[in-house]
Amino acid sequence: MEDIAGVVSELLEQLATARDVPADSAPSEIVVSSLDQMRFLVGLEERLDVMLDVGDVLPFDLTDREALVKSVRELLVDSGVEL
Repeated sequence: MEDIAGVVSELLEQLATARDVPADSAPSEIVVSSLDQMRFLVGLEERLDVMLDVGDVLPFDLTDREALVKSVRELLVDSGVEL
């Protein structure tokens, strides 16, 4: 499995570029809409070659990058992905 923190950083950079905000911005300034969250989710699934089991509310903690990486790891484990 790829480095989760690296994948998260790359996806945030791509989304930041699309939104025309600095790549080192807080996740909450990059992922601002439900569409951004879906793009992030699909990016994770594609990069990690997994299907993630999410409910109606996407479980991403956008407080800071560390919290986002932690929430992605938890989502992977909850979806049955071995880390």
